[in-house]
This record gives sequence, C-alpha cells and structure tokens, in this order.
Amino acid sequence: MTNDNKLDDLKTKATELGEDLKLKAQEAKLEGEKVLEDVKHQATEAKLDAEKQLTDLKQNAAESKAEGDAAFERKLESAQAKAEHAKQVAQEKLDHFKVEAGHKLDEAKLKATELKHEAEIKLEEFKVQATEKFDELKKKATETLQKFKKDDQA
Repeated sequence: MTNDNKLDDLKTKATELGEDLKLKAQEAKLEGEKVLEDVKHQATEAKLDAEKQLTDLKQNAAESKAEGDAAFERKLESAQAKAEHAKQVAQEKLDHFKVEAGHKLDEAKLKATELKHEAEIKLEEFKVQATEKFDELKKKATETLQKFKKDDQA
C-alpha cells in the first residue's frame, strides 16, 4: 500500500468519524425532540382527561338538578373541586415532564459533546500516526536512494 493510499485511508477514517459524530449528535437531538413531543402528548392527554372528567361531572350535575337545587349545588361544588384537582395534577405532571425533558436534553447534549471530543482525539491520533508513518517512509526512501547512489558510484 502506498503512502498516498495510507494517507487517504486515514483521511477516510477521520471523515467517517466526523460523520459518525454528526449522526450521533442528530440522534441525540432527535431523542430530545422525541422526549419533548412525548411530554406534549402526555400533557394533552392529561388535559383531555381533565376536560372529560369535567364534562362527566357537569352531566351528572344536570341530571341531578331534578332532585333539587340543594343537591345540584353539592354536585357542582364537587365537580369544581375535582376539576381544580385534575387541573393541578395535570399542571404538576406537565411541570414534571418539562423538567424531565430538560434533563434528557442536557444528557443528550453532554453525550454529543463527549462523542465530539472522542472523535477529535481519534482524529488527532490518526494525524500523529500518519505523520510518523510518512516520516518513516520518507527516511526509508532516502536510505534507499543513498544506497542506489553508492551502488552507482561503485
């Protein structure tokens, strides 16, 4: 294998490492976006559940109106308390999911940074190896040329 081929191989490996790093960073970003979408989806589900509970409670209140104003007031107060509780629970879940998504995104960013750093180290190692190999081949070529010159002179 010639020096150019070896150098080309090292360049190719370095390029591949760079591309792998880009893919890892994109994967980390996609994972963060997925977590955020999951949080949004769960928040929507919690909101819909709260709205359904409120709707159900309002229907129960309407049905019980025939039983009297006093019974209606008790049901309405109960419905409002449950709706407020459901809203608080939904808000707590949303806040929790936001924090969790933030942590996941931070972890993904940290991982991407680590992968980038590893790739930079590998690239630097490849550069050093390539330089050493090139110097070694250059020295051998010089020695061979000098040997040929000595043979020609003799």
